[in-house]
Amino acid sequence: MNVDETAEEQRERTAAAYRQAGLTLESLWLHYFSIGGDAGELEIDAYLNRSYMLRPVQRDLLDHAVHELDGH
Repeated sequence: MNVDETAEEQRERTAAAYRQAGLTLESLWLHYFSIGGDAGELEIDAYLNRSYMLRPVQRDLLDHAVHELDGH
């Protein structure tokens, strides 16, 4: 599996968890930013909607933020 496939799979898992948790974009972005994320709210929205790719460390932080807010 190449890096692009791994990144796409991570994005799909994060986006699915975000939708399932019923989070608002604003609450997710604020938490992500508070734990060290540096992408803007519009970039996060674009990432979750498959029109932008975050750097690996930022993908990991966003995934972590989703799971913290969802209580996992």
